Amino acid sequence: MSLALLKDRVRSNGYVLLRRMAVILIAAVTVAVSASMPVSVDAVDDAEAAQRPPLNVPIFVTSRDDLCYDNGQLAAIKRLTVLEQRRINRNGGVAGRRLQLMFFDDRRDGKTAAANLASALADPQTLAMIGMSNSTRAKAAFDAGGKNLKKSGIPFISDISVGGLIADYPNVFTTRPSEDEERMPVIAEFTKQMKVAGPAFIGLESAFASSSFGDALTKVLGAGVMAGDHRLHTVGDDILDAGELASAITDLKSKNIDLLFLSVGSSRTKDVLKQLKEANFTPPLFVTGRLDTIASDGADTYPNDIYQLAWDGLPNVYNDRLRKLVSDSPNPGVWIFQGAKNKAAPGWKSGKCKPRDEDVPLNVVDNENMRALSVGTQYADMVGLIAEAARGKDATTGLPELRSLIVQRLQTAYALGRGTFQGRFDNWSFQPSSRAAARTPMILMLPRGLVHTQLAPLQFAHLRNNHMQRIDTLYADIDLIGAEHIDDNDKTFLADFYLSMNDRGGASIDQIEFSNAYLEPGSNDRQITVRPIHDGGKSEAFPDHMKIYRISGKFLYEPQLLDYPFDTQRFSIDIQPKHGNAPFIVQPPPDNLRDRLVRVDGWLPKDQYVGYDEDFVRTVDAQTLEPSVVPFYKANFVWLMKRQTTDYFLRVVVPLGFILMIAYLSIFISTHHFEAIVTIQVTALLSAVALYLALPKLDANVETLSDRMFLFSYLMLSVIIAITIARVNKWIEPVRWLRKSLSFLHIVGVPLATAALAFYVYEVSLG
Repeated sequence: MSLALLKDRVRSNGYVLLRRMAVILIAAVTVAVSASMPVSVDAVDDAEAAQRPPLNVPIFVTSRDDLCYDNGQLAAIKRLTVLEQRRINRNGGVAGRRLQLMFFDDRRDGKTAAANLASALADPQTLAMIGMSNSTRAKAAFDAGGKNLKKSGIPFISDISVGGLIADYPNVFTTRPSEDEERMPVIAEFTKQMKVAGPAFIGLESAFASSSFGDALTKVLGAGVMAGDHRLHTVGDDILDAGELASAITDLKSKNIDLLFLSVGSSRTKDVLKQLKEANFTPPLFVTGRLDTIASDGADTYPNDIYQLAWDGLPNVYNDRLRKLVSDSPNPGVWIFQGAKNKAAPGWKSGKCKPRDEDVPLNVVDNENMRALSVGTQYADMVGLIAEAARGKDATTGLPELRSLIVQRLQTAYALGRGTFQGRFDNWSFQPSSRAAARTPMILMLPRGLVHTQLAPLQFAHLRNNHMQRIDTLYADIDLIGAEHIDDNDKTFLADFYLSMNDRGGASIDQIEFSNAYLEPGSNDRQITVRPIHDGGKSEAFPDHMKIYRISGKFLYEPQLLDYPFDTQRFSIDIQPKHGNAPFIVQPPPDNLRDRLVRVDGWLPKDQYVGYDEDFVRTVDAQTLEPSVVPFYKANFVWLMKRQTTDYFLRVVVPLGFILMIAYLSIFISTHHFEAIVTIQVTALLSAVALYLALPKLDANVETLSDRMFLFSYLMLSVIIAITIARVNKWIEPVRWLRKSLSFLHIVGVPLATAALAFYVYEVSLG
């Protein structure tokens, strides 16, 4: 081989090598730049490798085409259950097999609901079933396929409100409380405490839930106690028979009625209230609809108290788990489910539907959206509960054994008073006998003369020995004056606030424990100072029956530092009963009546709310090994505050920007001064490192935005240095296309990547 040919071959191989190096370098820069941004990557399911077919979980849902705008419940159910499914599969699936969800839509039709149930039962890989909330459609499905359902032994966690429907099916549970074990005992205790002597009932004959409610009232209160019982029919466009309603009102008006139970559906309740007012017959009401629809018409809608049972959507308070889920999210907008226009709704043709004001953005904490979020998380909790109930089994476990195990554990490990599944939405346990959810409802009321619903003064909790424990409502508010000395490392802050409470039920600060107050390591005492301002007696300056305290103390919080220093943090003051024999639940005033002025140095108050949560005391008798769970309520007065970043911009962002700019400008110096160029760039890199080390140490368990900014800066400075060296390399310099590519990357790529990071930081800083 000639010497010239050998040189050409070496040069050709060198070009190929350099070309590959260039591609690898550009790819590495691209990957590194992308890695410096927070991204969400779906992990590969660990259970994907399993050779056995996946376990199926059918979920029965209902879509609606009669609403002008989608209420978001179906979208929330699908998205949140799928997220839970992915979490389970990432952790090994169920018994070593992948979990797969299947959605069945009954479209508000009983025959379709029956067909959906039959399809789910016919699937040999069905592990469990979830959903089906309408009692009438559930009855149609059970009438058609109940025999196969019972024979299959497949656990079915439904959302059926009528416990009698599932009584003959030992494998069927419901997330709704039982009429006999939850609702009726509360109603019976309520009528006893209120000294109701003449209750009456107006319901619907054709509605299964309404008719069952009326029968249960007669059973629990006694046929001799009920002063009247009227079951109405509907005519025409599903409206009440006017003649029957008028006759029922006339009959009840002639009797001594001191509480009227009304169960005619939310859309018909207002019509009945109008007829009662016109007949000048307005006793206190206990309705099965939603009070917020009645309250929206104003204080003069009905001149007496109206009561309702509720399990979620409590007035002026949020489910704290849902609010934390939203507030901890980098993009709260992903939790907006409702608001999509339903073009098929007949109201658009008739003119009943009105276009939404597009200038008013949808809010994640709107009542409708929070209701959709709560429904979605409830279904997701059931998916998680099924996986948890099957925990401990491996891939050799047969499907019939898994089904039997889930049914057994739902009745034992998660039975009332014995154990609780702590979901994202609520704590879940079931009544062993009825297999209904052990969830004691709250009693809401719309007091006469008010336009806002609130918790009734009396509440009740169901204990495991079927005893109904009375819980008083504490009408209280916390007005935060200011917070200071916020320490992200110690996770503490100092707060100064007023606590006011209505003392009509004997309320006192002695009943309250500030559960997140800081415990002094030496004395193990909470650092709280209480100064009484008003003792609740007669006063010219303060309202009667109001106790007011000024409180100062040190409290704990849980900083989420992923977006530091452009973060929004959640500061709360948590209160709960100090003694188990004096439980209470907090009712704050409406948001628009609470004081929103807060003084916090270095922070900007963004929002405030009151959240509630149910906690529990779990014990096990060491002698009998009998587990026990005692629930109690706690309230969280929360303030969301955004960190001020002026100081960070001046001390960090601006200097870092100048360092990058100087390093970038150095590439325009002639390569004849190579040593000077590299000296400038290396000095810039060392300056960035020194700037980072000079920052106050932040004890965070995550990579903060500040960390990512510096890592990106190190990367860009290293890339600038690497390209500078490569451009004068003897193998690269003769290759014109490669030299120009590096120049383009140097001159255009680096500033574009830096601009992309700057834009991202800007977006995060805006929240």
